[in-house]
Amino acid sequence: MRLIRATVLTTALATAAIAQSEVPNVPGVAFSGFRTYWVQKRDGCRPVIAFNVRNTSDRDIGAIEFRMEVVDNDKNALFAGGMASVPAGELPPGHSRDLAIGGDHDITAHDCLGDMHETAFSGIHFVVRLSAKSGHDAASVEIVRNEPMTEALVASQD
Repeated sequence: MRLIRATVLTTALATAAIAQSEVPNVPGVAFSGFRTYWVQKRDGCRPVIAFNVRNTSDRDIGAIEFRMEVVDNDKNALFAGGMASVPAGELPPGHSRDLAIGGDHDITAHDCLGDMHETAFSGIHFVVRLSAKSGHDAASVEIVRNEPMTEALVASQD
């Protein structure tokens, strides 16, 4: 019960939006509410980025593909990746949708929970990159670049 309360409190306090002075735009689409956190699984924790996407145009927009990369700064290497998409027609004019993209690799339970001798996340130095692509021939637009992962921890729903 304490863990659930602590998780809810941590999540509520850690909704710090990613500080972006200028979020690049995909034509007719706006992004907001970026936040990173870890989902606690049975054997470890998985990195996640959540955000809101809004159709700011007066017409339906095509499909939008999102790609998230989590980079290990210590090794200067890709640690995890994830993808999500919003199909064409699922974001009518003026509507928005919340998305969360999880990475395809976990950190160990020891790394995300700590122990008697080491604090949680003490050896973790990850940053997140998020890009979007709309249309078949469109170039990918970087939305979030090298944003540090927060230490917010959320219990898994499954």
